[in-house]
Amino acid sequence: MTGLNIPTTRAFLVLLLLFPSQLFGQHLESDEKREVRGRKAWLVATVIPDDLENPVTIMVGKDLTKVTLSKRSVGDPVKVPKDGLIRMVREITDPEDPSKTVFRTLAEARVPESVNQALVIFVPVKETESGVLFGTKVQDLAKFTGGETLYMNLSPRNIKVILGNDVIGLRSGDLKIHEVTGLEKAVNKAISYHQFDPVKKKWKLLSASTIVLRPTRREICIFSWDPRFDRIDYHGVTFPVEK
Repeated sequence: MTGLNIPTTRAFLVLLLLFPSQLFGQHLESDEKREVRGRKAWLVATVIPDDLENPVTIMVGKDLTKVTLSKRSVGDPVKVPKDGLIRMVREITDPEDPSKTVFRTLAEARVPESVNQALVIFVPVKETESGVLFGTKVQDLAKFTGGETLYMNLSPRNIKVILGNDVIGLRSGDLKIHEVTGLEKAVNKAISYHQFDPVKKKWKLLSASTIVLRPTRREICIFSWDPRFDRIDYHGVTFPVEK
């Protein structure tokens, strides 16, 4: 698993590689059901901007694939190439020749050679004239099994999750997996979410409820900051276990 890949503004702009679209268009596929052999990566976004063209175009080697991004679930996987490089691109007019089009990179992730099944998480970091730029996280799915939950704290506050008798502490920027062993059937668990108030210096309850842990699926819980209301937001992503 790699950390959040958010380069500096200058470095990110340098990262915006331009590719002649004529080199790749003949390989474009839809996001209909397709069999992927070898190393695989599933894609999910923490936020989907309103102006993002979705399905997005994913470039793997010289192949282009249309993939529908969702905040709540993951779709079919894409093939991980030998170099591990997966790009989200957007077709634009070539600034040097308006009669042609090129592909501009909006996000880039590299899956380590040792990872056979990966989860690639896109995190919006910057708005530009050519579209939103994304940082990425890559999670090794061998370390994320059925019944477990992957917690991501993308907010500036410290978060605490109390799941049954377990307490999961999340500093800003943390990514942690709540591990489960020996889960053979669905189990109900009480859960509560808390944020640390930096002014009052105490924990504040966000919500409390009951969830069901199932051996047939994994869950992702993402905490983020909503500047409009000056508060913590969070949402879940369901990720079934591949049969």
